[in-house]
Amino acid sequence: MQWLVFCAKILICISIAYANIQCSVSDKETALVTALLVNLERTVEANSPPDPSVLLALTLGSSIDTDAKILLTQQLKEDLAMKVSQDLPFSSGRLALYTLALRSSCCDPTKIPTAKGDINLVYMLEEKTQEEIASIENTQSPLTTLYQVALDVLALCVMSSPEAFQAAYTLSKVIPPNPSGHSFSVDTAAIGVMGFTCVLAMDGVPPQMLKAMKMAHSTLLTLILSELKSDGVIGNIYTTGLAGQALTSAQSYYTPEYWNCPCTLQQVLQQIPLGTFAQPGPASQVLPFLNGKNYVNVKDIQCSYNANPITVEYTIVNNLVGDNFKSFIQISVNEGSTLLQVMAKAAEDNPKEFSFKTEETSFGPFVTTINHLSGSNNDKTFWQFFSGSTPLNEGVGVYKPSNKEHILAIFSKY
Repeated sequence: MQWLVFCAKILICISIAYANIQCSVSDKETALVTALLVNLERTVEANSPPDPSVLLALTLGSSIDTDAKILLTQQLKEDLAMKVSQDLPFSSGRLALYTLALRSSCCDPTKIPTAKGDINLVYMLEEKTQEEIASIENTQSPLTTLYQVALDVLALCVMSSPEAFQAAYTLSKVIPPNPSGHSFSVDTAAIGVMGFTCVLAMDGVPPQMLKAMKMAHSTLLTLILSELKSDGVIGNIYTTGLAGQALTSAQSYYTPEYWNCPCTLQQVLQQIPLGTFAQPGPASQVLPFLNGKNYVNVKDIQCSYNANPITVEYTIVNNLVGDNFKSFIQISVNEGSTLLQVMAKAAEDNPKEFSFKTEETSFGPFVTTINHLSGSNNDKTFWQFFSGSTPLNEGVGVYKPSNKEHILAIFSKY
């Protein structure tokens, strides 16, 4: 019944030709979007507190003001370095926004320079997200909010972190199957949809998590569409920007008749001259949508640091049980790839010898099996990883090998 209600509302919005018309700003209306973008650029000043959402909007909004983007990027890096050096608290969602914003401007979030050395923002986000996951598993509630956890999922996915799988799966478990009457706001649902859309497109989604993720994704999409008004507004005019981003990101998951995108676009455009989006917050959320973009598109932005290939040497050794073996392979991956990604590439190049299995834990993916040999609690055996002769202290989903580094996986006893 609920679906019939919001479908009826959509059909009322017939002043714009429906569904198959491209949802984009016409040449006559481009000036409205440009004016909104210029106003947002002007909020970037030397003495203003930096806002990562603004940088995201400038990048996805196709800003040509390079000076504004450079200044804001530098401000965000300096603000981050200052807060980390002073041990000031950072919520997971705030770290996620910084990660998305810096990545959008092609500033490597894993190498933020400070006086004390580089900061790996992704590693910090992974740690904060693990705390959110633990809280949800223990209390059914996050440390912060579900909105922030959804941001965590999205940012981790954009950075291709395997931690995105567990974060998305945990989030899916606290989303009720029936969207009516629950406490999810349109904004939270929108970020959640973008997070799940991103994760579902990743390679290697654990099969045991897939069903729950798809169900949660569908639930949040249903919630957003149920908030669609007859005039094209979704929720209210201020939530329409994020909701439009979400529906744009997930358009392959529903049929066109459920949302007349041009109708929503026209409603947003009509509000610009009225000053509805004059403040940076509302402008930041609506500008990507007006440009046909969404936060998931940050992953598609090509950055030079992402294209820098490195070579990693990888050896697996078993001298402990059964038929002993030792296999070596050289892997070419992009700089910044995790050890898990190196292992996946090795398995792709030589599945006979380098296939492996993992299981998700609260600390990230744990390698249980390599080359069909599994660790055993009864025998106290496991796969231990080394860089040269030094044991690794980070998990395979976190550790990032450097160029020409030799990684060994040795079947060991504890």
